[in-house]
Amino acid sequence: MDVAAALNPADVGRVIHHEGVDVLRFERVYRAGRRSVWEAVTTLEGTGAWAFPLDFEPHAGGAVTSDLGEYGTMRGDVIAWDELQLLEYAWDAPDGHWHVVIMLDDVEGGIEGDAEGATALTFDHLAPDPHAPDYAAGWHWHLDRLAQYLAGQYPAAVDSDAHFEELQRLYSGGEG
Repeated sequence: MDVAAALNPADVGRVIHHEGVDVLRFERVYRAGRRSVWEAVTTLEGTGAWAFPLDFEPHAGGAVTSDLGEYGTMRGDVIAWDELQLLEYAWDAPDGHWHVVIMLDDVEGGIEGDAEGATALTFDHLAPDPHAPDYAAGWHWHLDRLAQYLAGQYPAAVDSDAHFEELQRLYSGGEG
């Protein structure tokens, strides 16, 4: 698959300078209502389907945990929780401190033929290094899997696939 030809340029993550720091930002529109997207990014079942299973205490100051199997348990902090609008959390891992922000908004006018509505998702990766191609490829891949999940498909439970490898080449500047 020629990923560069198949990609919607609007789906590609880009590094921006926001509030004094560099941020890897993805902006996506999903054919699903805001509640469906919120549940997909905040529930154990939802996050486990498209990324990795995260268990949130649903309030700022709460904990976020994930059973990573042989890698142990990830523990972090919920920094912001504004139901149906904003989720910010951070955790420490062997490769550094991770920090992400997910913002949701309704798409004005929705998408034609979509009864539930449409939701704009802004995903910001603040740390570790927002310039790292592997992080861009990884989050891009996960957000593509989120689209599958919201469309009623359950992505295969794999750590990588040909699409991810193509995204790694794309973000590292290699050929697709």
